[in-house]
Amino acid sequence: MSKDRLEAYSDGVFAVALTLLILDLRVPPIASHSSLSQYAAAMAPLLPKIFCFALTFAMICIHWVGHHYFFVRLRRVTVTLVWTNNLFLLWICIMPFPMAMLGDNPTDQFPILLYAVNQLLAALTFYVFRDYASRHKLFIDDSSAKAMGPKHSIPAIVIFITAILFVFVNVYLSLACLLLVPLLYFVPTLISFS
Repeated sequence: MSKDRLEAYSDGVFAVALTLLILDLRVPPIASHSSLSQYAAAMAPLLPKIFCFALTFAMICIHWVGHHYFFVRLRRVTVTLVWTNNLFLLWICIMPFPMAMLGDNPTDQFPILLYAVNQLLAALTFYVFRDYASRHKLFIDDSSAKAMGPKHSIPAIVIFITAILFVFVNVYLSLACLLLVPLLYFVPTLISFS
């Protein structure tokens, strides 16, 4: 299979997963000609869902960008990478479900646990991508192998494991861990632009 075909297929799955996220957000029933305060009161219960939507949208986008940069730096794909990619896309496709559950119950242990486990499985699968490509010398050059090596998956894996453990101690600490991954991704990027 060509890299282009694998990337096109993966991009389609990412696009569908991102689109499915919005289905959990529904416009609340509100009478015509309501005041701003009535709209605010009707929208307030949606805030956890909007937060979970934004978090999951960011997570899927981070995975998509990482996936793109990983595959661009490969010389070729193997059957093992194709099937590992399918496993990775499985975790991406599942993300709208724990997002919806977390949006409905943002401080309950089980939704946070399910969300963190789903993110951990995606991060572990990306680690497998990186490790396999490194061991089989599939990167186009040494700088790509260094930039995309398995050690770059370790911080996210550690954070998601920590989030899972914190679920049983304090759900707010667990949620803070889940927020840490996009912050670690975006803050250095924003600082480099200033």
